[in-house]
Amino acid sequence: MTDARPANRLDDSGVCRTPHPLEIIEEEHALQLELCALLESIADSLPAKLEPALAVIAISILKGSVKAHTKFEEDALFPILKGRLSPNDTVVQALASLSQQHDCNQDIADELVEALTNAMQSSAPQNPETLGDILRGYLENQRDHIAWEESVVLPAARKALTVEDLARLQEWIMTSDHPRCIRIPLLTLRAGTSSSSICIKCPSSLGQEK
Repeated sequence: MTDARPANRLDDSGVCRTPHPLEIIEEEHALQLELCALLESIADSLPAKLEPALAVIAISILKGSVKAHTKFEEDALFPILKGRLSPNDTVVQALASLSQQHDCNQDIADELVEALTNAMQSSAPQNPETLGDILRGYLENQRDHIAWEESVVLPAARKALTVEDLARLQEWIMTSDHPRCIRIPLLTLRAGTSSSSICIKCPSSLGQEK
């Protein structure tokens, strides 16, 4: 699994620089793969138990970072990339399929959030098999989806997007509520386990010496 780690965006004065949009996508993919590992551990623990703290973390990232990532791709990256490609390009066809996957995966994510929320309200999941199926269905779809984007979309974007296109994507990030890095959700995901080494490339974000 790719190690999720925030890129170093601090300049010499300690100010966070404008992020490179493709770096953001790579980081968020790594975060989502780590989320999938967390979801898999929850599924493996069923039907014996459901750790509420892990469920809360999963819900937070599903409703936050994952949704923001999809919105960035659908509203900014995919349209700009399509504009640089021939309508008959296989990448354009792949983008259409990936958009359909976004809709499908979001439906499963919404179902998963509801199922985890309901399970936390009782001492044990009432339907552990159903919850396990939803967990595994989402994480398997998401892993396949990310692999496709990593092998098709990002190489095409690196090749086709111009400096002006990347600037437009940067502007979209800076003028929206999209996070500039994965530090906060990653800290949440790894809370209490390895937080001392998470942001080694962005030390001041944790109040450490540069």
